[in-house]
Amino acid sequence: MLGLGKIYLDTNIFILAFENDSKISTALANLLSIGDHTRRFATSELTLSELLVKPYRDGNDSAIDRYEGLIQTNEWLEVLPVARQMLWYAAVLRSQNLGLKLPDSIHISTALGAGCTHMLTADMGLKDIYEITHFRYGLTKSSSPLTVLRPDETTLNSLIESLGR
Repeated sequence: MLGLGKIYLDTNIFILAFENDSKISTALANLLSIGDHTRRFATSELTLSELLVKPYRDGNDSAIDRYEGLIQTNEWLEVLPVARQMLWYAAVLRSQNLGLKLPDSIHISTALGAGCTHMLTADMGLKDIYEITHFRYGLTKSSSPLTVLRPDETTLNSLIESLGR
């Protein structure tokens, strides 16, 4: 894949990787295990909150422990706070993309703020590319585009091949 920089992982990617048993979950686990000590992936602290809902509801302590251990900054993953600036950008995104849900806009703005070039998500409600451009106080602020990738077999194999080099 050309132009592949840091990849933002949406919450549903962790669910697919760790709560399912399929070719896609295996490919995701392989993708996430590429360990060359380069922080290639990012996500938000919001991801942890979203991941913990079902385990707390089900009283699944092992899943709670797994996600609490997994969703922290380490050699392969940067976990970003839900910062005030990301909330401003989330509001701009929602103003320009009718129907975009607040959690999705926070994930997208966090990805853009972290300098991610791509976002891996199974959310079919998201469009293929996002940018933030807004004009305020005589200044125009813009972001680089964020390209949305879907976790299908072809895309995941291509990512594994690109990142495994």
